[in-house]
Amino acid sequence: RHAMCFINLQLILQLILYCALGHIYSAKVSERIVGGSAVTQKKYRYYVRLHYQGEFKCGGSLVRNNAVLTAAHCVKGANVKALRIHADTINLSDAGVVRPVKNALISRSYNPSTLNYDVAVLILATAIPSGSFTAITLDKKAVANGVSCLVIGHGYTKEDGVASAQLREIQVPVVNRAVCQRKYRGTGVITQYMMCASEPGKKDSCSGDSGGPMICNGQQAGIVSWGMGCARVKYPGVYTDISKVYSFIEKVLKQYP
Repeated sequence: RHAMCFINLQLILQLILYCALGHIYSAKVSERIVGGSAVTQKKYRYYVRLHYQGEFKCGGSLVRNNAVLTAAHCVKGANVKALRIHADTINLSDAGVVRPVKNALISRSYNPSTLNYDVAVLILATAIPSGSFTAITLDKKAVANGVSCLVIGHGYTKEDGVASAQLREIQVPVVNRAVCQRKYRGTGVITQYMMCASEPGKKDSCSGDSGGPMICNGQQAGIVSWGMGCARVKYPGVYTDISKVYSFIEKVLKQYP
């Protein structure tokens, strides 16, 4: 009986550890608009939703009429045939212009454990009509600290919430990488391919915003990637830095015209 209790205790401790680590990585993987406002007009014509097996999964952005930028963790391991892109829509109840995905391309540098190099390019089966979108240009240069950037998505409006039916937007300032690295020490790794932004305790991206664009100075500078919880005072939101992964994006776009 004592041995059984000991084994049970071991299992319980393992389970607690698994849940604790699972929370950290689910916070990363189901990533990351808290403190934002509703988007009531179709003014961000580059924004798209990524649905998987009929369910809303992530955000994305049109960089060309047949190419979408999103996060690698949104499509890693997914059956490409079950992926759909919804363009020209700002509410989950409106399907908008729907397109199947032909190719989902992820860099070999992507690490699902740390979410390093969290970028994917989706090539659509057929192009989005010109009247239904405006492509976003990508920023090849790193964004200066303190610059206020736009983040849009259908993510949770609070931690442990539910996805917002209406598209939402927030403005968040870019946080110094070294400061962000210190804040995440012992929790997650902030690599050179990541950038951080948030207004601590007030504004942040959240679960469901993953893959969506971060727009700085009118160009896309980041992709919503991960973070610990949402709008927590200590932890800024973490984004893939477009300037650091631009070579991969450019290569894919040339390879798949």
